[in-house]
Formats: sequence, C-alpha cells, structure tokens
Amino acid sequence: MSSKLSGIKDFLTFSRGERNGIIILIVLILILLFVPIFYNSFITQTPSNDSFFYSQVDSFFSSLKAKPDDIAQVTHNTLENEEVETKQNQKYFFFDPNTVTVNELVLLGLSVKQANVVAKFRSKGGQFNSPEDFAKVYVIDSSIYRKLRPWIKISKLPPKIYSQSKKDSFPKVDKPPIIVELNSADTLELVKIKGIGKVYARRIIAYRNLLGGYINITQLREVYGIKPELVGSISSQIVIDSTRIRMININLISYEELKKHPYISEYQAKAIIYYRNKVGSIKNKNELLKNKILPFEEFKSISSYLTVY
Repeated sequence: MSSKLSGIKDFLTFSRGERNGIIILIVLILILLFVPIFYNSFITQTPSNDSFFYSQVDSFFSSLKAKPDDIAQVTHNTLENEEVETKQNQKYFFFDPNTVTVNELVLLGLSVKQANVVAKFRSKGGQFNSPEDFAKVYVIDSSIYRKLRPWIKISKLPPKIYSQSKKDSFPKVDKPPIIVELNSADTLELVKIKGIGKVYARRIIAYRNLLGGYINITQLREVYGIKPELVGSISSQIVIDSTRIRMININLISYEELKKHPYISEYQAKAIIYYRNKVGSIKNKNELLKNKILPFEEFKSISSYLTVY
C-alpha cells in the first residue's frame, strides 16, 4: 500500500524548474485574456481635425455619382437614336420622290441616313414611276410610307431623264458574232457559245471522237443532255469542216474498233467483218446495203464515214 502512495506522490511532485515554467505559462495566459480589455478601455481613436482632408473625400465621392447631363448624353448617342431621330419640326407637303432634296426628306420625317439612301438610289439611275416604287426602297418601312403616301405626287418623266441616267455608262459596242468550227474546236472555244458550258463542251468533244467528226449540226442532238432547242439557237454560230472527218476503211478496220462507233452495233460489226472475210475485200460500201448487212437507216447514218480505198 505504501508503495502505491509513494508512486502517486512522485507523479504529483514537480521540480523547481517545472514549477517556474507553470507559473510563467499561467501569467502569459492571463496577459492574453486581459490585453483586449485594457486596450479598448485606455486607447481611443482621436478623430482627425483635418477639414481639408474631409473636403477632398467628399469631392471624390461626389464625382462618382452620375450626372443627369451625362445620362442624357449617353441616351442621345445610342445607335437607335442615331439611326432614327424624332423630328420635332416634322412637316408634311407634296413632293416628288424623283426631285425631292435630302433636306426636304428630313423635314418629312426621314432620318438623314434614310434620305441619303433615297438620293443615292436616284444617283445610280433609279426612278420612281409610282408611289408604290417609293415603298420598295429598303429604308422606307410601312409606317413611314403610310404617312407619306397621300403627299406623293410624281410628275411624268420626260425622255431626257432616261437618257441622262445612263450617260455615265459606256456606249454599247456590237461585238462580231462568235463562229466556231465544230470538228476542230476545243473546250475553251466551245464555251464561248451562249448555252454551252464546260460540261456540254466536254461531251461534244467526247462524242466527236467516237464519231470521227461531225457531218452536220443536227448530230449535236445525239449528245447527252443537249436539247433540239439549244441546237437551233446556236446553229448560226457553228460551221463544220467535213475534211476533218476521220473515215473508216471497212477493208482494214478491226472488229474491236468498228464496234465502238455509235452508229454500229456489235452484231453489225461482226456481220461486216464476216462479209469482208467471205468476199476477200469490199469493192463498194453500197454492198453492205445491197447484201442486207446493214438496214437502210443504219447504213444512211454510217455511210458518210465509210470508205473502201
């Protein structure tokens, strides 16, 4: 029992250095607790007597407040008010849109920008033949037109005005018609013909290569996409040189080459080669018709391309 009490006594007993440390710690805690109280009680803020400083502060905060004049100026300079201004001195009077001045349009209620658009339209040769034409100007909306419609009076335009509106344009020069030789023209020449674009030009040349050349202009109707109406409209611009046609010697041509021609089918190509092999050589191309190798219509189409020399 005495040994246990001795252990507890040793635990609760402090050395001199430990006691001093505890006392210092308690003092520091008390100082931290009472310092704020003493600070608020004995230290007070002394207001400044510097009147000049306060006047500067008041002046600064006053400058931050929006002035009525500034607000009015910002409102006045908005894009909406710049585009469409309210005309306090708006007046209505009879006017002719073809002769009315910019200032007069402004008096009628248009903005300066709208009035200038009307004037620019006239300077480019535009004319108003009826009150409805005035409403077609893109800056004239329906509300403006309804107000001004009763006051529009358009004078009959003299012929002189029409000539003056075009005085700055270049005089029309009649160009010589474009004439194209169909069997030698390239795509650049063909597209010069009105109605023939790059696609048609390439098709015309491709079909020309298959035929061996064009014999007459009506063959253009056989080109994919080209209509008879177009052929008729361009006929005056096309000439054909028949000496440029590539002839087919039916005594020398092979079956593979012959069957590629648009006017001969594979069966007819075989029949011609068979007949040629049978007779040795064809003396006259009319033999193909006489011996019924080719029907009359097919023979008529291909005949101009055949030779037996």
